[in-house]
Amino acid sequence: MAEKKLQIRELTSGDDLAIKNIIQSVLREYHDDLPGTAYYDPELGALYKFYAARPHRKYWVVTVAGKVVGGCGLAEFDDLGTAEIQKLYLLPETRGLGAGKRLLGLCEEYGREFGYSSLYIETLSNMKEALGLYEHLGFHRLASSKGKTLHNTCDVWLEKKL
Repeated sequence: MAEKKLQIRELTSGDDLAIKNIIQSVLREYHDDLPGTAYYDPELGALYKFYAARPHRKYWVVTVAGKVVGGCGLAEFDDLGTAEIQKLYLLPETRGLGAGKRLLGLCEEYGREFGYSSLYIETLSNMKEALGLYEHLGFHRLASSKGKTLHNTCDVWLEKKL
């Protein structure tokens, strides 16, 4: 699988259904297709509109041979200069190829450019591969959520100062 050539580009409106299907597929894979997770986010079928609505939001998709295989977003979280990394999901055959690391690098780069002081992530404790990546890249666990969230099923919260 290492021979797969990953490409990363910004989300287009034509990617909405593919990203929705990937997010829901991965959450089903981990048995996390539960209320209080991204599986039921109201904007899930219209992510392009959500990320285009404000200037300091971005969402990137990962493709292999033109097929969307994952993605990740960045958006404001609070009034204290925190940006949230959102909806980082990759299909199983794409994991371990460096896409997650590259996506998080883009989040850091644009987070700094947009003037955010930290990056925040909410996830689930059974997503061990993702947790390992976040911690490897310098994210630190928090004791609780940083604020109000729709994802009340998430049980791990991480932050990285920029």
